[in-house]
Amino acid sequence: MTTTASTAVVLAGGLGTRLLPAVADRPKCLAPVGTTTFLALQLELLAERGVHRFVLALGHRAAQVLRAIEPLCKRHVIAPVVEPEPLGTGGAVLNAMDASELDECLVVNGDTWLDADLDALLRPLAVEDDERVRVGCVLVADRSRYGGVVVGEHGRISGFEPKGAHGVGLINAGLYRLHRHAFDERPVGSAFSLESDVVPRLVAAGCVTAVPLEGTFIDIGVPDDYRRFCELQG
Repeated sequence: MTTTASTAVVLAGGLGTRLLPAVADRPKCLAPVGTTTFLALQLELLAERGVHRFVLALGHRAAQVLRAIEPLCKRHVIAPVVEPEPLGTGGAVLNAMDASELDECLVVNGDTWLDADLDALLRPLAVEDDERVRVGCVLVADRSRYGGVVVGEHGRISGFEPKGAHGVGLINAGLYRLHRHAFDERPVGSAFSLESDVVPRLVAAGCVTAVPLEGTFIDIGVPDDYRRFCELQG
């Protein structure tokens, strides 16, 4: 196994059901934005922020993504990993890390746009201090759609607020720095959720750090925000 600070696993295998009917004929990572795709723009942004290698965790309509990334491979180092069956977000990350022999990497949701300085997420985890996950967080005007992040001593996350509570708050922006040891209780090839099955357990153990980030944040997973993103890209 290797630790590669500038490698990102991009979760690009979801069904994208929340994005219907705005995008219906392709995986959501290939949602059209002008003459390009969301994935192309996302990889370009991450490359500008210091990511030098991308591992694409693919599942739903993987063949479409494999065709679409052919021209992108001329600009970026891209290694696709196709899951044999739906593995959930956690299972997909573990499968991609195992296939790529990664001890540690950045993990990015394939529908998340965050134009921010990522240096704090590209630095290796403090494994000797039991840090297993580092979560990129942003302050939003209304956290009701996402739920909130509660930060305790030394920047460690102490809990999460449920969705539905309105008002300003810190939320999980869908970017993680993650160590292979976060999955010690899960076998490769098993299906599970990163957000529901892994992170809460590690939060309870005091192993998850919040990293506040400043920048434009958009989750294109729902039609209104996808359209807003397209408008911002002009």
